[in-house]
Amino acid sequence: MYARLNYVGLKPELMTELKAFWRERVGAYKGLIKGHLLLDGDTGWSLSVVLFDSEKSMQDNTYSTLKGVAKDATRFRTSEPEVHMREVLAHLPGHAGKIGYARVVDMEMKPKDVDAAAATWPELVGTGKSEAGFRHAYFCGDRKSGKIASVTFWDSKADADANESSGTFQKALQPHKELMTTAPKITHWDVAVVVGG
Repeated sequence: MYARLNYVGLKPELMTELKAFWRERVGAYKGLIKGHLLLDGDTGWSLSVVLFDSEKSMQDNTYSTLKGVAKDATRFRTSEPEVHMREVLAHLPGHAGKIGYARVVDMEMKPKDVDAAAATWPELVGTGKSEAGFRHAYFCGDRKSGKIASVTFWDSKADADANESSGTFQKALQPHKELMTTAPKITHWDVAVVVGG
């Protein structure tokens, strides 16, 4: 499985129209497993997390289909897209239900440490799987650059906050801090649209 993470600034006044556009266009991608449109209501920034069945599907989409979609979406944007292609090195399935909130931890580590981090990530993040509202999680990485995005999805902000205040999140993050070459960047997002299976 492969993931494309696409950061872009959006115009809040066009959000209703954008959500319908995103649902229609991303929902039609070839090789789509699941797509999430995440929004930071405080800043107008968005993050699309789109999962593909293969690297080829992701690359074909990125270098052809996405260009047309980005051009058609110009009226919604306040910035150019910042696209990151990653392999999903680990996936933690969770529980069915509404997906309303996401936490993203961006980190960098030495490329030689990426596989070791991916091997321990499911067990570490899995400690929060029994907590209320956990939905699923992905460890998306680039073995060449050492850049990683750990994305966890929750029913609500309250559930993600409870995971952090219980100490479970910090305990899961701590072992990877020793492998990081920079401090982790933690962001929180409202999930506006979900498409795919």
